[in-house]
Amino acid sequence: MPQRPEHDAPTMEFDVITAPLPLGEAAKDGWRAPQHRDGMALVLSSAASSGIGMLFWVLAARLFEPGVVGLNNTAISAMTLLGSAAHLNLGNAILRFVPVAARRGAIIAGCFAVGIGVATLLGLGFALGAGVWAPELVAAVGHPALIVFFLISTPLYTVFVLQDAALTAIKRADLVLWENLVFSVLKVALLAVAAWLALDSGIAVGWVVATLLVVVGVTSWLTKAVRTAAPPPVVHPVTVRDLGEFVGADYAGNIFWQAAVFGLPLVVINLAGPDGAAVYGVVWQIAFAFYLVAIGMGKSMVAHNAAADRAAADRARRGMERKTLTLIVPAAVVVAAASYPILWVFGPDYARTGTFLLVLLALSAIPNVITNSTVWEARVSRNRAVLVGQPAALCALVITGTVVLVPMIGITGAGWAWLGGQCLVAAGILVRRRLARSAG
Repeated sequence: MPQRPEHDAPTMEFDVITAPLPLGEAAKDGWRAPQHRDGMALVLSSAASSGIGMLFWVLAARLFEPGVVGLNNTAISAMTLLGSAAHLNLGNAILRFVPVAARRGAIIAGCFAVGIGVATLLGLGFALGAGVWAPELVAAVGHPALIVFFLISTPLYTVFVLQDAALTAIKRADLVLWENLVFSVLKVALLAVAAWLALDSGIAVGWVVATLLVVVGVTSWLTKAVRTAAPPPVVHPVTVRDLGEFVGADYAGNIFWQAAVFGLPLVVINLAGPDGAAVYGVVWQIAFAFYLVAIGMGKSMVAHNAAADRAAADRARRGMERKTLTLIVPAAVVVAAASYPILWVFGPDYARTGTFLLVLLALSAIPNVITNSTVWEARVSRNRAVLVGQPAALCALVITGTVVLVPMIGITGAGWAWLGGQCLVAAGILVRRRLARSAG
């Protein structure tokens, strides 16, 4: 039986950003619509993990010296950068093709295997050359320990990312919430153990152990679920060429995005030292929670519109922007206004040096909705020019701005780089959309 159309309360409209839907379409754009429902499950997952993650870094800041926190944060950021690069953006390929593929298990298993292999090579390569690009890490723990850390942690993180995509693709985004809750609680528990043992590297080691436990549990369940699942309602042929063309463009663009997100701490620690890296790392953890809202809504949009044409993808993108902005705008403004007391929880040094940085990074999440939704729409329509060009432009603006501004005004310069880069790219997108509507 068809579901009854939902008529929920009107959502916030941003006429300058996106044209309003016709009344009939707006009625289908409620929070219970499958796209937004699963998107909210992913958002709640991000919120829960970010909330507990904030507790994690509060405890880390209280239990360890700022320099120790900075070094551990840099190691974790490097590991996540390598792990994200290693999965070759196959998570988005899983989201795009598994919902319409007959052999879903083969696609998921193949993506996992490729990701693990590449992650192992990247982790080993980074660790072997760490004396050149991360000498602080080598000095802190020694070269052999660093090699072991990256050989284990990088493949684990790659699988951790890919399994979330697989759960979303088989329409079990609700399980991503429980997975991340378990992961977050494990991290906090292991952090307390590391502090009790006075283990300076325990912040990063505990993170990896928590990842291992979650990966083993989820992949075991996922293997059984995919084998017993019913076939998708709409089946499209998926060839190796389809996967290759999509992954090639999406991966190239995602490398630029990951460089800006996870590579910037390496830039900051070289420009501002371990103490500056500690402040930036804590502040970015808070602000990135808003970025995760747009990412979660985008993942659901792709999973539910994998078979959509360009017009349907455009409608899905507009719906995503409405819902995401409704969540992001008030939350970002509140956090910006309360930035000083929020950071005081971490300690007076964080509040004194990071307050305005948090203001800038929180506000940058608003234009990020536009830049992020445009990339997710391009994944549905397989627009390779947008998939590569837009993240490359944003990465260049953020990293260049950070390199120029941090030596001049301190770590606040990284916040200006993010806000300025997001606003410039979003403005270009809005102008392009207006011109396209005028031409049409």
